[in-house]
Amino acid sequence: MESSDAKAPDEEIVLESLEKICKSQEISGSQRLQDFLTYVVTETLEGRGGQIFGKTIAEDVYKRPPSSGADSSNLVRVDAGRLRRALEAYYNGDGATDRIRFVIDPGQYAVRFETRFQTPPERTGNRRTFLIGALVCLVLLVGGVLGYVLLQISGLQEARNPAPAKGLSSVQREVLLNRSPATLEAVDLATQARSLIFPASNPARLTATRGMFERAIELGPNYSGGHAGLAQIVGLQSFLVPAGDERDVLIGLGFRHAQKALDLSPASPWTHSALGWMEFVRGNIDAARSYSLHAVEIDPDDLDVLNFDSLIGIFSGDFDHVVKSANPANFPGRDLSRHVFTVAYAIAKFHLGEYQAAVEALNQAASLGGPSSSISFAYLIAAHHKSGNEAMAGKLLGDFVASRPNSRVEIVLRRLFAHSDDADTLFDALAEAGWQSSEQ
Repeated sequence: MESSDAKAPDEEIVLESLEKICKSQEISGSQRLQDFLTYVVTETLEGRGGQIFGKTIAEDVYKRPPSSGADSSNLVRVDAGRLRRALEAYYNGDGATDRIRFVIDPGQYAVRFETRFQTPPERTGNRRTFLIGALVCLVLLVGGVLGYVLLQISGLQEARNPAPAKGLSSVQREVLLNRSPATLEAVDLATQARSLIFPASNPARLTATRGMFERAIELGPNYSGGHAGLAQIVGLQSFLVPAGDERDVLIGLGFRHAQKALDLSPASPWTHSALGWMEFVRGNIDAARSYSLHAVEIDPDDLDVLNFDSLIGIFSGDFDHVVKSANPANFPGRDLSRHVFTVAYAIAKFHLGEYQAAVEALNQAASLGGPSSSISFAYLIAAHHKSGNEAMAGKLLGDFVASRPNSRVEIVLRRLFAHSDDADTLFDALAEAGWQSSEQ
């Protein structure tokens, strides 16, 4: 019998088990897996399990500081998968009777301790045997009923908190339709709204999308996606208004909904992505990067998470990260239409001084269906100019002025960039091409 009670087992027992596992045939031949397991067990025992991220493992276990420039996130994820498989093999073999089990859930690095309670030795006697048999039958009956109930609850909970990038499975939809049709409608509405966030430079578009998320919350107040999506939209809207009471109200509203999403679904990548974006909006860059990277680690295939991760990277000046993580070539066969990270990749190339590559990447983003906006237009002009193609830059600038006479792109971008020098890099290039600053 096993229990995953929140109360951790005795530390001495945990360390004894850790030593035994490290000497087992499953991981004794890999020092890296031994170090990985020792680190996550120790951090969890010290109460820091919630602070274990891929980057902390890379720094503390693999001794790869951020300044090294190496992207260790994939290595950490691969080793985490190897360790989970090794633990499973161990507990199916030599560790089958261990008093505790170490469990590292997918998408997490903290260790969960499952305690095995030993059954007392059986005593002789017909009465004792009868009682034990009756008790076993009762446990099996109750367990079966509870198992069925938990299965139904689990299906409903998964349906209420699906992986938004993948949508609902047919089973989840059927469960919700029969148990909470309004929640199913909320999930569908929030998922549709999520696909409409970008391009985000149009106030009317943001207002309409915000309304969809607000309606999703009305229909399913306990569905985390509605709250996470509303937080992201409100955070984007906050950059369209100047500093002051109105912006402060928007930021407060967005952060409250991000926190609500965390309460409802603490392991959801969308939740962590929304928290990361709101921390960026609040000016907490380190916290923003931490939450956003954790969201990517939870589900690397969620391209909507990558959208906001790339925005945080661009506007915080982490261009190298965006080039590594947001390259469209990393996602062969995926539908990349509407995904803003395709544009962010091109913008990162521009800021790294690779101007012709930026032009090519912007054209590629357009061909893939990436969102077109005043921002991507402005970067295309600047990239052509810096590449020496002044004729094309001049033509595009004329088109921009004619089609967007009241553009506020400079005002918005200067609010978005955490470092004014990064904004200057773009607008100095545009000024050289003949751009008239809206700041003047």
